Amino acid sequence: MTLRALWQLIASDLVRTRGALVTSGFGIAAGTAALVFFLALGLGVRSVLLGEVFPIDQVELEPPKGTDPGLIVGFMFGGDVPGISEEDVTELRASPDVASAYPKLRFAFPLSAKGGKEVFGREVGASEVIADGINPELVKDDVLSDMPFVDPMASPGKACFKTTECEAPQYCEGPAGADGVCIDPVPVLVSRYMIEIFDKSIAPAHGLPPVGKSLFERGRGVVFKLWLGESMLGKSKKGGPRHVHARVVGISSRAIDLGLTVPLGMVKRWNTEYAGPKTAEKYSSVVVKVKSNDQVSRVIALGASMDLMPKDTRARDVSVLLTGVMALLALVAGIILLVSASNIAYTFRVLVNDRRREIALYRAIGASAFDMVKWLLALALTIGVCGGAIGAVLAWLLSLGADHLAATRLPEFPFKPATFFEFSPALIAGALAFAALFALLGAYGPARRAGKVDPAAALATL
Repeated sequence: MTLRALWQLIASDLVRTRGALVTSGFGIAAGTAALVFFLALGLGVRSVLLGEVFPIDQVELEPPKGTDPGLIVGFMFGGDVPGISEEDVTELRASPDVASAYPKLRFAFPLSAKGGKEVFGREVGASEVIADGINPELVKDDVLSDMPFVDPMASPGKACFKTTECEAPQYCEGPAGADGVCIDPVPVLVSRYMIEIFDKSIAPAHGLPPVGKSLFERGRGVVFKLWLGESMLGKSKKGGPRHVHARVVGISSRAIDLGLTVPLGMVKRWNTEYAGPKTAEKYSSVVVKVKSNDQVSRVIALGASMDLMPKDTRARDVSVLLTGVMALLALVAGIILLVSASNIAYTFRVLVNDRRREIALYRAIGASAFDMVKWLLALALTIGVCGGAIGAVLAWLLSLGADHLAATRLPEFPFKPATFFEFSPALIAGALAFAALFALLGAYGPARRAGKVDPAAALATL
């Protein structure tokens, strides 16, 4: 049987038996719609959670959290300060599973901040600020091109004693009461997480504009003050409290969640000044970027062998949870498709019984048993692909309705996406393949039965 003849036969069947075939195809369409809808929803939520909220392609390792009082006593009385050495970072970088590893160092002294009148219309601040330092190479793609994230002490200006001697926006950087140098404001990175929390929770409560829209539009390059060595909780035991000028130059997923991130070199100098040299000798954590997501567990095992633990396991926990939920929803859709396959099997058995004489006539004029099998399987394949396509379109229309309801009925919350769904070509192709597969499975038994019809016996009943 030629391809043209096969298609003509299928087209004729689609017209002659359209009622039964549409009923069979409806189940395939419903199952495919459920499969595509659930998987697109899962992929969309996964993309937001594991791409923006909890990046899955990196893990931050740190020493075990101190439960032994000996650690505190050692720190207070001059013992070894817990941390990550440069040798540890080098060992991590040498792993074949690691794409890059960058150390981070937390501020070891009190810190507060104040400023933002140009953006918010009034001075705002934080009486206690959490901050850390990071290697600029790790975040070079997260900053504005004209305001780089580099240590401004790398290119200092003229000597000074006070900021009025410097040309704006530079300020006089140096220990309190000592000569300093004019440098640019300290570049600061903030996390998307903190921006979202501020925009969706804090700003509405205090009548402030959302930072995400105004920080770089209205307050581009606005300078604020960081008070070193002094905060609501008290003053540092070393160094004299002073303020430095800073400005936000970008938003990064590698910045500390609820705080500020500055170039690593500045933290080392300030920790030495306000908390002693030992606080600048070792790193507080190291950000490890893996070559692929499935290598995270091996990197965590490597860290454990070095007595390092993940700072945050939320990415792994969320990934496992989402995978389980998506598998459960896909199972529901699979059951619908399986029921549809049973319906197709019943429809095709009836079709074969009703057309036994027609099949026998085809066999009598030269059609082979395999031609009959091809005919029914091709008909089932057509139903499966058409039903799958209709189901995919239906899932897309349902996603538009769901997104509209989410945009109009759900309140604003951190990381609320414009769409909760992610339709990829691979998802659509896979859904169509599953729809075709279940249709073929349903028609396989009746197709073999059609191939075994005896022409002589069937025509003898005429």
